[in-house]
Amino acid sequence: MAQNQPTFTDVQRREVFAEIVTKDGVPVLSIDKQVPGGSSKRLLLLNKVDAKQLADVLDHYLKQVYSLELSGLNASLSPEDMVQLFGEDDDD
Repeated sequence: MAQNQPTFTDVQRREVFAEIVTKDGVPVLSIDKQVPGGSSKRLLLLNKVDAKQLADVLDHYLKQVYSLELSGLNASLSPEDMVQLFGEDDDD
């Protein structure tokens, strides 16, 4: 991938890259994870409809999480707690 720094690191400590790629003039959003050795593995390839659906799901998720935190029912977990809960990425 063209980027050197991950876009974000997920709860399983995977370095994830998001990049707009274009083929034959058609832009899509490529979501990849870094695998050992420095190469990447495609996780998702989204067109604008797919990306909008994902954005809606993410928005719903964030509203739910923030609501739980404001009500005091859910405390934020540390990255270490998240790894313990969800495990490391074992799909390499």
